[in-house]
This record gives sequence, structure tokens and C-alpha cells, in this order.
Amino acid sequence: RVLLVAKQYPAYDDLYRYGFVHSRVRAYQRQGVEVDIFRLHSDEPCQYREFEDVDVLQGDHDLLSLVLRKGVHDHVLVHILDPSMWEILEPHLDHVRLTVWVHGAEIQSWRHRGWEFEGIDADEALRRKSMSELRSAFWRRVLGNPHPNLSLVFVSQYLADQAQRDLGVDLAAVAHQVIHNYIDGDLFAYQPKEAAQRLRILSVRSFSTRMYANDQTVRALELLSTRPCFSDLSFHIVGDGELFEETTPSLSAFPNVTVERRFLTQSEIAALHRQHGIFLCPTRMDTQGVSRDEAMASGLVPITTRIGAVPEFVDESCGVLVEPESPQELADAIEALHADPERFLRLSAAAAARVRRQSGPDTTVKRELQLFSKREPAGLLQETTQRDVGPQTA
Repeated sequence: RVLLVAKQYPAYDDLYRYGFVHSRVRAYQRQGVEVDIFRLHSDEPCQYREFEDVDVLQGDHDLLSLVLRKGVHDHVLVHILDPSMWEILEPHLDHVRLTVWVHGAEIQSWRHRGWEFEGIDADEALRRKSMSELRSAFWRRVLGNPHPNLSLVFVSQYLADQAQRDLGVDLAAVAHQVIHNYIDGDLFAYQPKEAAQRLRILSVRSFSTRMYANDQTVRALELLSTRPCFSDLSFHIVGDGELFEETTPSLSAFPNVTVERRFLTQSEIAALHRQHGIFLCPTRMDTQGVSRDEAMASGLVPITTRIGAVPEFVDESCGVLVEPESPQELADAIEALHADPERFLRLSAAAAARVRRQSGPDTTVKRELQLFSKREPAGLLQETTQRDVGPQTA
């Protein structure tokens, strides 16, 4: 009775496409709840496929409309809503409940994403800003007079507050909750770290956009290479994307830096977590860093940027926060942990504990299942629908 619609879903040859959705689906399955998966994609043929024991129907807007007209589903879960998807879903709202997860880029103003405008010409910058304004107008239309069968889930309080300010809408009038992305603490199991693992630093990041600040990671390593502690350290950098080649060439000069250009399965990432002690993950924007939180669940100490929603998930009790655009501070943080093994061990244990409190199944999966696992008549918003519950911080 439940249909999950997303524009992407992982595949064996494309592991990083909406992995946060796949983690949810597997968690639902473990709770005995099955949902149908529809990947909405107009540029590829309609087909059934499978990924890690999850069946996926892939199709275009016409096929999605046909599925909804069948009347089999009474609740639709959406990840990354856009106007073309809304055009298909809106006509069914009188008969189907719709829960939309809001993750970040699809609702954020271009004003919060300055890195997207670096190195492009004026015409392209204008095009991107115009597209952003159109997205904002779309969300104002959807939320200005919300249908009673529509509800939202924001992945962080930061994102909910930002959306309310930017759009000028009153979220008190919209059924919504803040539920963080689920972190699988069984897959990313915590094993107490040894002090020596603070010398092993890991970075698993996409190189598809400057948002992930891999250039800052590289610069931090270059700065560290002039310090006495550098020879004690080893670094493992894994990822892929269009910026990979231009970002990483200088690292080949360092014998203690391993660079791999590839994507990893979650099991492979968890295996790397067991071998390392620090997760280096600067960023230029964050609404919830899933890869960071997975590393924390495994006991890695995150070194990341004090920006966006990051302080909602990391503080000085469980990680190291540096100021934006500061490779110098990234290098200083690694050097400081090198010099203080007791602090490293304390932060490691606290990181694993915090993720389990904040983004474990009780505070994420179980709350999501409450949204759709009970059969309720569509047509009226239930009085029990929770509204904004505030930040889910530890």
C-alpha cells in the first residue's frame, strides 16, 4: 500500500545514487514493512531491476501516473520533489497521502550555495540563479496553501529553519517533522579504537562538486607535509567524480598517502572504517552529512567544518570543528590529535554514542514507520500528525 518515489536509486554500477534512501528501505524491511520502489527517470527505458534484494521499478512520468491510477497505494513517500514530479502527484492528493522528505539542494536558495558559481561565466550564473528562483516559487506554491494530505520531513532543524526564512512561509501551517537520516549502527559497528589508529586518516567523498571541499583536504595534507608529525601519519583518500583529476595530482608526491579513484559499497566503507581512526570531511554546506555520521558510528573522529547543519550533529565532545575555508585549521586538528591520544580515544567513543542516540533506529526509522505503516483514511489530516518537533540533538 506504500509507494516510494525517488529520482535516483543505487545500482550495482552506480553505488552512490541516493544511498540514504536505500538504507531506509532496508531498515523498513528489517521491521517487516515492505514498500514498493519507483525510480522516476525519463531518459532510460522502463524496467524492473534489483539492488541488494530490493526490487525497483524504473519508469517515466506516464508510467508513474499509471501506477497511481491503479489505486493500489494509499501513501506515497517522496525523496527530492521537483515540479515535474509534483505535476503527477498533485492530482491524487485527495485520495493518497503524500510524505515528502526534504534533503537540501532541492529547496535551498542559490544564495547558500556560492561554490556553484565559481569558475562559470555570467550567462551560466544567471541561468542557475533563475532556476533556483523557479524552485523557490514552486515551493511557495506548494506550501502556501498546503493540502491536508501533504506532510514534510526535514532531515535537520537547520534546513527547516532555513527553508522557512528563505521561502517566507509559516511552517506552523504545514504538517512537518524533523527526522534525521538513518545511520545503520549494525553495519557501521563500533569497535573501540586503539590510540595508534589516530595516525590513520580516512576520506571517502564524492568529487562531483566543490561542496565536498576535497580541495581543502588536499591543501591540508600539503601543509602537514612540512611538519614533523607527517611522517607518522598515513592517509587513504577514496572517491570519484569530475573534479577528481584536477584535485588530487599533488598527492602522488607523498608515499604515505593512498589515493583510489572508485566508488565503494557500504560494506567496503565499513571495512575501511575499522582500519582508521580519523575521518577527514571538510564541507562547504551540509544539511546532514550521512557519510560523516556513518564514520562516527564506526568510532572515527570527524574533523569537519563549522557550517550549515554540522553543529547540529557534531560538537567538541565528539569531533573537531574548524572554520570554513581553513585548510590550516584542518592540518592543526590532525596534528593536535596526533599529540593527544587520550583525547582521540575520548572523542571516538563519544562519536559512536552520539550517532546512535541521534540517528539510530528509534529516532529515525521507527518515527518514519509511524508516518505510513498504519492504515488511515486519506482525505483529512489526522489530529495526531506531529508538527515541528525541534532539533533532535544529543
